[in-house]
Amino acid sequence: MLLIWQSPPSTTPCQARIELQRQGGLLIITGHCRNLQPIAARYRYEMALQRESAGGHSRNTQQGEVSVAPHQEVSLSQTQINAGPQDTYRIYLSVFDTEGRTLAQDSIFQTPAR
Repeated sequence: MLLIWQSPPSTTPCQARIELQRQGGLLIITGHCRNLQPIAARYRYEMALQRESAGGHSRNTQQGEVSVAPHQEVSLSQTQINAGPQDTYRIYLSVFDTEGRTLAQDSIFQTPAR
């Protein structure tokens, strides 16, 4: 008897991805969305950042709407912060459908060793 296992097709219509780049003491944060569907789609997004350092706390939230062509990836939002190795930060990216249901998420955390 031959058994073949196949994974079910993905039902996720999109992927969320956070990209980090360092330039000197700056951390450049870019949120991306990839449409996995064979048709264009419209999404809402929110990218939230929380940072704690010796100098204090900061929060930043960016949100918007975007149309993405079939099987394409777009940059949603970009921000930059001063972030050193002793800083703590949390970055969250969520992508929603037009009715507000969460479709995809990504997050990145840095907590320095104590």
